[in-house]
Amino acid sequence: MCTIGNVFNPNKKGSISFKQCDLKDKTKFLEPVVVHQTEDRYDDISYLPFKREGSEGCWAGVNNYGVSFVAADSYLELADNNELVLRDVHDDIFTAYLDIISKFKTAKDAAHHMIAFYKSFMQPDILLISDERSSYFIETYNGNVQCIERTDNFFASTNHFRMLYDGVLYPNNHSTYLRLARAESILQSQPDANGVINVLRDQYYGKSVFSICRKNINTPPQEEPFFTQASAIFYTNGHTVNCSYQINGNPREKLYTSIEDVFGAHRVTEEVRELELERILVGSDVMMTV
Repeated sequence: MCTIGNVFNPNKKGSISFKQCDLKDKTKFLEPVVVHQTEDRYDDISYLPFKREGSEGCWAGVNNYGVSFVAADSYLELADNNELVLRDVHDDIFTAYLDIISKFKTAKDAAHHMIAFYKSFMQPDILLISDERSSYFIETYNGNVQCIERTDNFFASTNHFRMLYDGVLYPNNHSTYLRLARAESILQSQPDANGVINVLRDQYYGKSVFSICRKNINTPPQEEPFFTQASAIFYTNGHTVNCSYQINGNPREKLYTSIEDVFGAHRVTEEVRELELERILVGSDVMMTV
């Protein structure tokens, strides 16, 4: 499961979106590679998809127009057998995610496309689509779709619905509520790139599923043993797209790889330490501070 969100800079054009990817089974995540669209109607779009073994689509990504997406599964209420109801993984949702970055030049257009898709996609889902000016947070289940647009400050989400009913309640799954409260607390005091970095490495509740940077040790019986296996951060100011990520690990144990000007100069820096990560991600001339 995941922690996702975005941050807008109130003084300069630009935004950051991020995702912490948590899964129950150890999974191989693939190095992202820039793809250039070949279809005539989309041939001016290039995109950077983040993929993992076993799926043709992607779990996060960004394109040269600064449109990015991050998504999270939704925990539902407990079933009669007292087991957590989780979304079945369907390749069609990952393919739909790929459409966001391979076919659309604004977050608004991509959000409209996904809202239409969700009308016939009955599984629960939580999705955040962003560009440099706007962000669209979408919750969906059984064809019921709720969407809000944000243009300032910050937003975070974990794995429970807030606009739709049927989401798991706190007594049945502490971790999703604790992680959200912790992410919001950090971003409230640090609504910038540094705050995002601190969110992704946070272990306020120790090495457990209750923390944002999760380990599958000492997992209580009410929780599923998800653990952090990848992280991605995207920045766009309307002209340049930068990206930082770590895969097959977690931010406390593995250094980031950063790509400056993903669809231009494509300068790659490996093993980036935290002190350098913010500067490389957003650039010294567009530091996202309030």
